[in-house]
Amino acid sequence: MGKIIKKESAVSFIARVMEAAGMPPDDALLWAGLMTETSLLGFDTHGIRMVERYVDFLTQGGATVEKPRIIKADGAITQIDARGCMGHLAAWKAVQTAAENAKKYGISFTSVKNSGHIGACSLYSKALAEKDCIGFCCTASRPGIAPTGGVKPTVGINPLSVSAPINAESFFLLDMSTTITAMGKVTQALDNGKQIPPGWALDKNGKPTTDPREARDGSLLPIGGYKGYGLALAIELLCSALSGGSFSDEISSWITQPRNPTKIPFAVIAVDIGHFQEPGHFKQTLQTWLAKVIDVPRQEGVGRIYFPGEIENEKYSLRGREGIPLEDVTVESFQRLARKYSIAEADILTCV
Repeated sequence: MGKIIKKESAVSFIARVMEAAGMPPDDALLWAGLMTETSLLGFDTHGIRMVERYVDFLTQGGATVEKPRIIKADGAITQIDARGCMGHLAAWKAVQTAAENAKKYGISFTSVKNSGHIGACSLYSKALAEKDCIGFCCTASRPGIAPTGGVKPTVGINPLSVSAPINAESFFLLDMSTTITAMGKVTQALDNGKQIPPGWALDKNGKPTTDPREARDGSLLPIGGYKGYGLALAIELLCSALSGGSFSDEISSWITQPRNPTKIPFAVIAVDIGHFQEPGHFKQTLQTWLAKVIDVPRQEGVGRIYFPGEIENEKYSLRGREGIPLEDVTVESFQRLARKYSIAEADILTCV
């Protein structure tokens, strides 16, 4: 028998934990909602299983409780200094700014520097899609890719996400790193004492490894070889160079050292659909097109073909009704946090 946590319970519990850890109440509630949303979408590697690590990051000095500050506003272009705050909060500020500017100008670019880890980029592209925009979010990260032919990682895995609305409950939602897998999946394997599949990573000597610890200290393999390496560099142009912030070799790991600021830069782009055509027509066109894309003969053994975001849409609906499944290590971390901050846990976790 496993355990689940209901959406409302997750938000309430996490908000109480973060407030007890020193985050202002309004920010704690917003942050808890964004973390829960991540798990509802099925991005478990970046979701509520990471709360205890974020608590360490905040309480040990890696993050501040400062408010992000707009340092430049020039029409559709906005630059924000996150001032070392928790990344989800900085990214949410960027989303609201990007959406407002896109409604006014048709397209907007919001650049952020000095942020904490922002979690899954899909949170922010989807939030823009919910406002009838095509949303794009990308972020630089600590070095995780060795340049093609090299051994030492010098470029971040630099994930990106693109989203667009299909209807009130469904979205096109692409969320991907520039590597074969996300570092979060390596961390998840490490937490659960499991090996990672061959072909994911190299150790610090450039040799293939299935040991998640060696992978974390080595490098992940980019998608498409040199193409993924090049894409990671291109994202760093958007995130690091334009923001005037840190490049990947200047970004710290918030997991292995929670005492120092990460200085993460990221970018949010919004395109307002209404400036091009009536949003309802766009959504119907997109739905019709995607239906044709996946309506093809299937390879042997394939039960169903999905478009990007379809699995997440279905998981979001299911988990919204039934709750978010929790790994044993996550249950244990929640129990530690409940004891640490004197929060009753009896009504939080539900046996299923």
